Amino acid sequence: MSLCINPICPQPNHPDNDENRFCQSCGSQLELLGRYRVLRLLSDKTGFSKVYEAYQQDTPKILKILKEELANDSKAVSLFQQEVEVLGQLKHPGIPQAEEYFTYQTRAGLTLHCMVMEKIEGPNLEQWLKQQQNRPISESQAIAWLKQLAEILLLVHNQQYLHRDIKPSNIMIRPDGQLVLIDFGTAREITKTYIANNGSMTSISSSGYSPREQMNGQALPQSDFFALGRTFVFLLTGCQPAQLYDAHLDILNWRHLANHVSPYLLNFIDWLMANELNKRPENAREILDKLTELENIYTGSNVATVNIVGGLKTEIVTPTTTTKNTIKPPEKQPEKLPLLALFTALICSLLLLWTVALANRNNKFTVVPADYGQAPVKKGQVDYFPYEEGKDSQGKVAEFNIAVLSVEYKWQLGSTFQIKHNDEIINLEALKTRLEAEGIQRIMENPSEIISVGTASCEGDVNTEQSRALERSKQIQLLAKQLFSNTSSVQGYRLLNLGQFQRKDCQANQDSTAYQRSIIIIGVKKQDEGVILDEALRDRLEKKPFADFKLEDYSLGAADKFKTIPSNL
Repeated sequence: MSLCINPICPQPNHPDNDENRFCQSCGSQLELLGRYRVLRLLSDKTGFSKVYEAYQQDTPKILKILKEELANDSKAVSLFQQEVEVLGQLKHPGIPQAEEYFTYQTRAGLTLHCMVMEKIEGPNLEQWLKQQQNRPISESQAIAWLKQLAEILLLVHNQQYLHRDIKPSNIMIRPDGQLVLIDFGTAREITKTYIANNGSMTSISSSGYSPREQMNGQALPQSDFFALGRTFVFLLTGCQPAQLYDAHLDILNWRHLANHVSPYLLNFIDWLMANELNKRPENAREILDKLTELENIYTGSNVATVNIVGGLKTEIVTPTTTTKNTIKPPEKQPEKLPLLALFTALICSLLLLWTVALANRNNKFTVVPADYGQAPVKKGQVDYFPYEEGKDSQGKVAEFNIAVLSVEYKWQLGSTFQIKHNDEIINLEALKTRLEAEGIQRIMENPSEIISVGTASCEGDVNTEQSRALERSKQIQLLAKQLFSNTSSVQGYRLLNLGQFQRKDCQANQDSTAYQRSIIIIGVKKQDEGVILDEALRDRLEKKPFADFKLEDYSLGAADKFKTIPSNL
């Protein structure tokens, strides 16, 4: 099959194109430069170009074409041509080889900017992790891949270039395990970057992977190191960094999702992506030296590297000697979560499906006396409390409902992502499937906003538990966003952190109320214009509490502490 690359061709895949030199639909040349035939479109999702698979006789190639709407944009054309120039100067198996640049004119007179490149066989790391069911990579795999990429960056930076767009989708893996850094269209000479102190440099960024200085147009070698660190957050957790970022505290909450690796590697990754430039590595050589040191901590230099399908794997050999190290572990190591081996593979592919619990099918339920508050309506396995009005200090109103996603499923003590059902930790994907089967969208009755409620038990100190409650509310909200993304009535999401349960009779391993550790969401609708939502919600929960749930039992339930947080999700 021969595909026509004319962007306005009415039938680019005309069935008779194979046997002809010219497109049988629009008349444009099919054999580019007399030697390249285009087979199929691979991607048109990138910002600058379309990517095709082409052939020179029987040899597969990659054809990149600047998008037609950018053909007359001098800056876009310059970036496109720059990629050819950069790749021509960088010779390494971890960098694709650019073969030639040319312009192509369609039958209608449209000029397209084209580049032919070596075709890398294999997936990118985002695709690869998906193929692995989003199972995070091991520590040994991370070290092996970090070394490969640091060596590539050493070459790139020594040639006075920055990449500026390192992320999993821009790293491919060959069948022999060699990683390949692709998409040098955003690369820039370091000298030009240093000169651009007036902020006139083109800002190139990828959400979750680019540091602040780069988003402000001031990329440096350390900007590539930041993106490298964020890439390994994704590989070690399966989660996109943007999903883990806490804008209120300006931190990336990722370490608790990578408890299968050592604190030394956790610190190493944090070093790469420190917010402050002067706290990141000075150069790629320093990264390589630290990686060698990191290996020696555990192996006494006894590291066996073998090729496996899908990439290099470094097997860590039991050390026979100890080696002095300067990579310090944290003063307090993260809490080890139970059943880690079983759930590491599930944690982050299911981040957007996080931490909602739905009761099992045995219909057990402890009936709460009606005089405790609003009685629940059973909606399958969901305890539902219908809309009730709340009023703010101005007399304006809004209506709120509550859904408790069953008394049978509760937060695992000390966890922000595990749900306990009797003595079992529930598969989060199954929970999400069951919740959809229950019809939670229908149950919530067309809310305009969803509020995710975070609570914590009395097992720890108040500050720790309030932080845990906030994290739980975020995880519920991530799932709510997934579940209600196609519900047209839902226009916004909020967090409500109620903090630690503090009733005097509280025991860490026992619940004093029906919903003390339950997963709870609140729906909002019929809001008066200008209503103070927090005041109206608190009024509803005080005057018409649901079951035995009382705000006074929680550390952040008082009027001066009760606050919802609008979400940027």
